[in-house]
Amino acid sequence: MKNYFAKFIGIRKKLIIYFLVPIFLLGSVSMISYFTAVFLKSNTQDIIVDYVYLNNLKNDVTELNMELEKYLISASSEDLLDYYSHYNSLNNLAAKIPRKLSYNRDEMLLKDIGFMLEDLLAETDKAVISKRGRVSSQYTEHFARSNEIRAYIDSYIVEMLNNRLEEGSKRYDVLNQTMRFLFILNLGLIISMIVVTLIVAIRSSYKLTQPLTDLSHNAEEIAKGNFYIEMEKTHTGDEIDILSEAFIKMMDSVKGHIVDIKNQAEVENRLRDQEVQNFKMKALLKESELKFLQSQINPHFLFNTLNAASQLAVIEDAETTSLFIQNIADIFRYNLKSLDELVPLSDELEFVSNYMSILKMRFGERIAYEYNIDKDSLGIKIPRITLQPIIENAYIHGLQNLERNGTIRLETKVENDVLIISIEDDGMGMTKEQVDNLINEDNAEETAVENSNKHLSGIGVSNVIKRLKLSFQVEEKQKIIDIVSTPDKGTKVILSLPLNNRL
Repeated sequence: MKNYFAKFIGIRKKLIIYFLVPIFLLGSVSMISYFTAVFLKSNTQDIIVDYVYLNNLKNDVTELNMELEKYLISASSEDLLDYYSHYNSLNNLAAKIPRKLSYNRDEMLLKDIGFMLEDLLAETDKAVISKRGRVSSQYTEHFARSNEIRAYIDSYIVEMLNNRLEEGSKRYDVLNQTMRFLFILNLGLIISMIVVTLIVAIRSSYKLTQPLTDLSHNAEEIAKGNFYIEMEKTHTGDEIDILSEAFIKMMDSVKGHIVDIKNQAEVENRLRDQEVQNFKMKALLKESELKFLQSQINPHFLFNTLNAASQLAVIEDAETTSLFIQNIADIFRYNLKSLDELVPLSDELEFVSNYMSILKMRFGERIAYEYNIDKDSLGIKIPRITLQPIIENAYIHGLQNLERNGTIRLETKVENDVLIISIEDDGMGMTKEQVDNLINEDNAEETAVENSNKHLSGIGVSNVIKRLKLSFQVEEKQKIIDIVSTPDKGTKVILSLPLNNRL
């Protein structure tokens, strides 16, 4: 187990590494900035030191002559002590000035200043001795000579100061360029550090969170019941690999249990189906017994009788009578099937054609039937006995009491996934109140009872509308049917059946 975990770096160590990278980069930039500051300081410090040294030297020389002058005027012991204090200080400075051979202008000037300091100290010392010996002519001469030497020293120091200032100006120009370069360098390093830190942060967060995100997504899919998701094993080299492997094993185990449950359910379903089949067999036996008792009133008895009459008419060469009886038999057979059954539009048109044939045989030329059928619409399925009640309604309310000849026209077409069926007559027409009563679903049962003796199928227009709404999943009847009627001019019924909403 220890060897197994040894190959994992671990999330904790990864996080430490990810945090150390920006810290290291920040430390590197800080060190570079520090050494840059040290470099700038060292590059200018020697000039400042030399400038301070020369300025102090100039002041010491001036103060030495001032103290000498005070003593020569006052001859007091206090002024003499002050003189010797500056004398000793200046003597120590002169002793430290190098005397080596050099061709550098500043070093040559400094060496000359050292020699002149020795001469200056010698002259001032002679002036003090002459003053103490009360030889006025001599200390005045030595004092004048010391002033001349001091003037030379001052001029040399001023020249050296000017040289150092000029060199400092040149160094400043170079330093300014160097600082600009170092500023750009530091800025580039800072930007690089920010970019690298962002890349490390984004990459590290993605590497750490993406496997967990995938695991959580797979867990959500399993919670929704999707146990057949494809899940790849992670290779992050940390604890997530262990979690991923355990998750895959758990998912495989769940799949196995599901397969076992499905197999058990299939066995139970087969047993249940067997029991249902046995129950159906018993029910069929009882139904057979009932059919035997009810055979005398079975509708098929009527069909067989009509068919026999049709054959008899053929034998007697009464073809019109045979066709009439055959149409009646076909209508009754079609009429007794389930209303919930969906049939091709071609079957409905054949049923309407049989019905219109009977009407034409009854009323002759008083009724004409015209149709224009779109071939693409013939295979579309609609509820059984949809068109005949509307055709029959056109005859009853439009043509039955008409004193002239009348025509019923039927047209079908398909436009924009909508089957459009129009049924039009040129009969008596209806008022708006009659149209509303015809399609009013609230009065559907009452209307059906009143017209059951008048209609061949016993089905009214409101019943047709209800079944069309259910079959094509349309809630508002206005979207299914539109009736345009004008008294004494006729009625037009338009059915609009959306094909993409069919059950």
